[in-house]
Amino acid sequence: MSEKEFRIYLVKLLHDFKEDIKSEIRAMFQEMDDILKKEIKILRRNLEEIFEMKESINQNKNSMESSTNRGDHLEDRTSGNEDKIYNFENKGDHREMINCVTFPHPDTMPEQQLLKPTEWSYCDYFWADKKDPQGNGTVAGFELLLQKQLKGKQMQKEMSEFVRERIKIEEEYAKNLAKLSQNSLAAQEEGSLGEVWAQVKKSLADEAEVHLKFSAKLHSEVEKPLMNFRENFKKDMKKCDHHIADLRKQLASRYASVEKARKALTERQRDLEMKTQQLEIKLSNKTEEDIKKARRKSTQAGDDLMRCVDLYNQAQSKWFEEMVTTTLELEWLEVERVEMIRQHLCQCTQLRHETDMFNQSTVKPVDQLLRKVDPAKDRELWVREHKTGNIRPVYMEI
Repeated sequence: MSEKEFRIYLVKLLHDFKEDIKSEIRAMFQEMDDILKKEIKILRRNLEEIFEMKESINQNKNSMESSTNRGDHLEDRTSGNEDKIYNFENKGDHREMINCVTFPHPDTMPEQQLLKPTEWSYCDYFWADKKDPQGNGTVAGFELLLQKQLKGKQMQKEMSEFVRERIKIEEEYAKNLAKLSQNSLAAQEEGSLGEVWAQVKKSLADEAEVHLKFSAKLHSEVEKPLMNFRENFKKDMKKCDHHIADLRKQLASRYASVEKARKALTERQRDLEMKTQQLEIKLSNKTEEDIKKARRKSTQAGDDLMRCVDLYNQAQSKWFEEMVTTTLELEWLEVERVEMIRQHLCQCTQLRHETDMFNQSTVKPVDQLLRKVDPAKDRELWVREHKTGNIRPVYMEI
């Protein structure tokens, strides 16, 4: 399998994994929505029964005694209605709201199962916000992951710059070796030692070529890949940041709508209660029509609250889903970055080993010639070439 095919395979594998995670998340939130809707239906049914009882009593009680009894029943129903609204408003006591995100209360909820147990995955440990050490605000867990990714990108760039400095040193070293190999010092040495000296200078030229090739391979096989890897990474991270931030802002907006609808329901319920009490003690000439109108407004406020809660849950579900898939993608990118750097650093050490081997090969001829250095043989050769005569002088005779 080629590198390109392998990358395509990894991308497809990641896409399939993301789809599986999305399906599981949708199923989980659908189950939560079904439970909430069942509770809402029960609440609505109870409210409807209370209102039906009220209408039945109002129609059947005509006398003063009946009016009195009706007042008693209305008081009981109003109290029951208040209890149900109170229960609805406090139904989330087993949950806690932190920065517009709903979390289970640790004292009342069982421990949650991690999405990827034993793997220390990003998708399990960055849901809460963290206090900003530089100020009084908070930093989202996803923001910490982005900062790590950008830091990794910077470290990779600095590694590339480090390799570039090594390349410059190798190039300068090769240049100086080549220059030294052309030096004429001791060029007049003769014999086997002269051959060795000539080979020493040639080995410098060969070594210079080795280091020049080593620097070229460092550039093409290490520095350039490190520099070009994730070329548009910062731009992609900004897109992820904006996407998740927008979902979080939408979640905050939906939460504000829930709080507004909750307050509206409380006000409508109080208005209904006040009008009912005024009618019962005859402090007002409010008619049954006024009470029905107030009741309709209260019911409508309850429906608005349910709708806002549903929209909030949808927004949180979407944010949750995107957080899981995006953090898993960041995790995969970090693994890819580390593996890529490890691979190219291994290539760097391999090139260095090869350079050492080639350097040894340039020194080997020098070693061989050094073993052949023979002063006696050199003397013979020199004498043969430069001799002026082998007849020795004798004493003078008279």
